[in-house]
Amino acid sequence: MANLHNVFGEYNRIIRLSDTNRTELILVRNNLRTRIQKRHNQFAEANKPYDELEFQSQGSFVMDTIITPMRDDYDLDDGIYFLGRLSREKRPAPEVFHKMVVQAIGADHDEVEKVIDKNTCVRVLYKSGFHIDLPIYYADNKECPDLADKERKWILSNPVEFIAWFEEKTHSGFLKSFLYESALYDQYERWITDIRKQDVQLRRLVRYLKAWGDLRREEMPCGLVMTILVANDFYEHERDDIALKETLVLIEATLRKSFRCERPTTPVGEDLLASYKNKDAFMKYLGQFIENAKQALLETDPQKACKHWQKSLGDRFPCHLAPALPKPAVATVGLITGASSSRPWGTTL
Repeated sequence: MANLHNVFGEYNRIIRLSDTNRTELILVRNNLRTRIQKRHNQFAEANKPYDELEFQSQGSFVMDTIITPMRDDYDLDDGIYFLGRLSREKRPAPEVFHKMVVQAIGADHDEVEKVIDKNTCVRVLYKSGFHIDLPIYYADNKECPDLADKERKWILSNPVEFIAWFEEKTHSGFLKSFLYESALYDQYERWITDIRKQDVQLRRLVRYLKAWGDLRREEMPCGLVMTILVANDFYEHERDDIALKETLVLIEATLRKSFRCERPTTPVGEDLLASYKNKDAFMKYLGQFIENAKQALLETDPQKACKHWQKSLGDRFPCHLAPALPKPAVATVGLITGASSSRPWGTTL
């Protein structure tokens, strides 16, 4: 059985978003926050339906499952929180808050290509290729925020709960209070530096599946679904190649019983695959991935095994790093041939 754990380690380094790109995203995010805060204060009316405006990064960037896609169009989710005390019935419609955010961003950005007002967020596309998604929330308590969805209206949704759910799976020691209580921000920064950067296997496997999905992104489920599927059926092993294969097998078995992916946090039980249209294609690709993984693990030649993984993971999987199978000595070859010719195990029926 060829051991390609080290090759997967390099693949992880290739697909994981680089520190340079992370720094760029943080800089752009902070500049955008400053711009929105400043311009929004200028536009805000005296009877505005909120008291404060706050920001909170969320999603794969915080959980460090973010990857560098093939097209380099990586992104960051940065929640905008309108903190106020109005009930759903008395506050303005979600469209009003979306409009306020779009207006605050403005159109006079040299580096911005386009601002798109989507149902669940405002997306800021940058000319460099990446984008910032700005989900909009209203809350009198940041632990129970409502998402401003233009189609479904106000929906209880807490991205911090999802981060906490995932981090509990990794045993990283993350606390929701890191994000809820500003006094603990220094502890949060130390957690990011000292603990989260200890790259645990679960994070790596999420990246592997997201990179696999990125090869056929139009047909595949979103990164959130991939994250939940891996976290729910994660199979831990000292080798990433074995852990990945076993996790894939468990995911397939789960989906064959019921093709669902339930959100583990608010809104709890929401089926994130309910509107997904490519079930048959996804299950076919998943089956192919499993078969390629099995063939790779049956192969004794690391270079041949690597080619099987590459069928599903693409050219970024670094097969040039797979070691060559050592050539047997001449004497050994003779012994093998002789033993094979003499049939020491008897006649085969």
